[in-house]
Amino acid sequence: MVYHSYNNIMKNLLLAVDRVAFSIGDFDVYWYGLVICIGILAAVIVASILCKKKNLPADLPLTIALIILPTGILCGRLFAVLFDESLAISDYFNFRTGGMSIIGAIVGGGLGLTIFCLIKKDKNPLLLFDVLCSVLLLAQAIGRWGNYFNSEVYGQVIDSASWFARFPFAVEIDGVYYQALFFYEFCANLVGFFLSASIFLGTKKSGYTTAFYLIYYGTVRTILEPLRQPEYIYNVSGIAVSRVLSILMIAVGVILLISLIIKHRKSQEVKHEKA
Repeated sequence: MVYHSYNNIMKNLLLAVDRVAFSIGDFDVYWYGLVICIGILAAVIVASILCKKKNLPADLPLTIALIILPTGILCGRLFAVLFDESLAISDYFNFRTGGMSIIGAIVGGGLGLTIFCLIKKDKNPLLLFDVLCSVLLLAQAIGRWGNYFNSEVYGQVIDSASWFARFPFAVEIDGVYYQALFFYEFCANLVGFFLSASIFLGTKKSGYTTAFYLIYYGTVRTILEPLRQPEYIYNVSGIAVSRVLSILMIAVGVILLISLIIKHRKSQEVKHEKA
């Protein structure tokens, strides 16, 4: 009885959801964009708090955000038009038709920050990446709810008699229940955020937070990607692009972690020899 009452309430809630948050004249403002903006703002604020605790400039996260947002958005859109069969290159500047790759945005943001460090000849670029990666999963966790408002990124069919056939574990479309992958990733990203923030605050050496992020999020996407509905998977000749990039993220993270450990051990050996 309670189960059916709960499901009826959530069905009514889902039916009440509209992609459009509000309109200014003929211009519609979508919930998806608002949720993404909320995620970015929350990440900047939390990163500023973390930086204060590490005696770093509180405005450093805002500087990083201003650097990575342009390249992140441009590359996120580029990945979408390149690998989404429903989009063409000619659709690139028509952002309001939808289509944005999170993996592409991560690559673009990382590229933008790398270029900035090279231009500024930053002696510790990993510190900037650590600041970013300490809160990036928080922004992504919040941003995943944009998929809920857009009614997209669902997983495999769930038996309607299953305990999981209820919101937020599942979503119902035309009487069929699907895995709510956006909710699964929200939970995973939120856990990852608390872990990455703890690593950022608990380590004096730069690079460990970045390595953790690459390994953790790469693993999350590698696991969840095959569960998506086919229309939400970017494919090139049958190869899932996002999954390949996720595995590459893990590999880069592992290599970075190993190199950091080796570097730390060598510095410890040098200190012992001098002592």
